[in-house]
Amino acid sequence: MKPLLPILALALAPALGGAASPPPEPPRLVLLGTAGGPIPRLERSQPASAIVVGGRIYLIDAGDGLLRQMAGGKLGLPSVKALFLTHHHIDHIADVPALMIDRWLLANAPPLEIYGPPGSAGLVSGTLSAFRPVELAPVTIGGPPKPPLARAAIGHDLPADLNEPRLVYADDLVRVLAIGVDHYHYAPGSPEARASRSYAYRVEAGGKVYVFSGDTGPSERLKILAKDADYLVCEVIDIARMEKLLRAFPGFSADQIPSLMEHMQADHLTGEQIGEIAAAAHVKKLVLTHFAPGADGETGLQSYSEGISKHFHGEVAYGRDLDQY
Repeated sequence: MKPLLPILALALAPALGGAASPPPEPPRLVLLGTAGGPIPRLERSQPASAIVVGGRIYLIDAGDGLLRQMAGGKLGLPSVKALFLTHHHIDHIADVPALMIDRWLLANAPPLEIYGPPGSAGLVSGTLSAFRPVELAPVTIGGPPKPPLARAAIGHDLPADLNEPRLVYADDLVRVLAIGVDHYHYAPGSPEARASRSYAYRVEAGGKVYVFSGDTGPSERLKILAKDADYLVCEVIDIARMEKLLRAFPGFSADQIPSLMEHMQADHLTGEQIGEIAAAAHVKKLVLTHFAPGADGETGLQSYSEGISKHFHGEVAYGRDLDQY
């Protein structure tokens, strides 16, 4: 007969903190930037979000303020595994150079994988080439050289026509699917028609599903991608507030306002449109982000969600920078 004491020790080991490893932490969604548009703000950074799982960080967009907000969220550069760009408007990509170069300089990590619409590969390689003077400006006296800056990141162009969800990335922790959404109106055959695309992403991690709308107007394809998602992280616009801001902003003349507002109304989502999408997709929770205008000092954010409850009866969160879910 085997001695009883060793058997009891083995049985009690998990309770006593012995050999059993702790359960993995659940994935986290961290909002790093929740303002829409390129107008600078103090209270909100420009669009960026992170899924944190298994010690790795997967970024959606890289708007201005990303690195500062990563510091605020205690998200380290070495842990960034991949970046997914929804589209090429400057408020979604402004910090791509800083992310690539600071990660090259400060993190001993493999090349950053960057995925996005057609032109993303050229954006990555061209940016790294343009910043060659940074590589030639020494930060040490002697010692081993850093790897070439040109190898700091690898850009990947997604297909131009993604009318159905397509797996675009997978590793042992996450699966990422993408679909095209409706954020542009351009003349057929124009250069913009060949290059300009906007994508929504679905990130499946740790038994949770996070869908990021990117910038879009009403989209049947977004409903498909968001089916049964735990979180729909969705852009939102208040049309009246947006027009008031644009008319007061010195960068736009009066004759530019009508075409700007046509884009705002056709290619972004109001509360009622968001509610209809969320209800059709049976999502569990809505997280509003990319507030347009999302101006400093705004109060009464309920105007952004007006109309959501006509269709969607689940939980709605008004995202703020560094909120976590």
